[in-house]
Amino acid sequence: MARILSIQSHVVSGYVGNRAATFPLQLLGHEVDVINTVQFSNHTGYNAVRGDRFSASHVLDLFDGLQTNGLDAYTHLLTGYMGNSDNVRAVECIAQKLKHKFPQLTFVVDPVLGDDGALYVPRELIALYRDVLCPLATLVTPNQFEAELLTNTKITSLDTAKSACDELHRIGVPNVVITSAVLDSASGDHTLHLIGSELCLESGAKHQFAIAFPRLSGYYTGTGDLFAALLLAHYATLAPQFAALGALARACELATATLAGIMQATKLHQESTLVNVASNLPRGSRPNTMVRGFELRIIPSRHLITNPTPSFQSFSI
Repeated sequence: MARILSIQSHVVSGYVGNRAATFPLQLLGHEVDVINTVQFSNHTGYNAVRGDRFSASHVLDLFDGLQTNGLDAYTHLLTGYMGNSDNVRAVECIAQKLKHKFPQLTFVVDPVLGDDGALYVPRELIALYRDVLCPLATLVTPNQFEAELLTNTKITSLDTAKSACDELHRIGVPNVVITSAVLDSASGDHTLHLIGSELCLESGAKHQFAIAFPRLSGYYTGTGDLFAALLLAHYATLAPQFAALGALARACELATATLAGIMQATKLHQESTLVNVASNLPRGSRPNTMVRGFELRIIPSRHLITNPTPSFQSFSI
């Protein structure tokens, strides 16, 4: 059983950030404590959002309280949405303190920068993630756009995706998962690829793999947060069982199976609402009734979390 500190966003209603991560991690048998970087009424896909962004001093003060009371015995650290450079620096400080106390700490960084060519955060965070958090990380989980920003590599094929992973290895990250990428191929944009790469720092041995899975139409939010949590949960369980490389690929198969199932359940639920879904609607213009229909169906899909059936197999690249 892992003991996890998760530092990311929080919403009162819906499933993104810590709301998407905590329940699956607990359901898979791990202890989870959370620090929220923001508390919003709902995610930003809705037409209005209320709430507060928390300062780095708030994040550090909460962690100081944990330290003071001896409640900081964490084996794993998971980070998601930071929002500003000060919070990235706060996480750097927390990661260093946890590593000092427990040198075997597994640090999973979801570098939430943006998606589909659009930044969600100030541009200065790109360099901070690359130069500050990535060298401390055990595993990073960027999407295609984020991986391109972090490595200055245009990802159009499995080969260029491998090059991006190699650049992140060079920075100091032993395990890389590009969670979803649209590649130039005969399948067009109807198929997404996950690309993973695990590097043994001692021997230099490396295993690179991919998983192909169908792309579902719709406006899903929180999928990256959910995937990072699922991946951490399975990797924490599997890593001690593998003497050599291979745990990351298997963890990705299990996490992908659950995520694909939850997204399909969400799609079916949205269709049952009979709310029309128009294409290419920018944030802020999507009807709230439609957005609500696409809230991830995590609770009704708990059987997919505890008993995933891998339907998408990894293959070496």
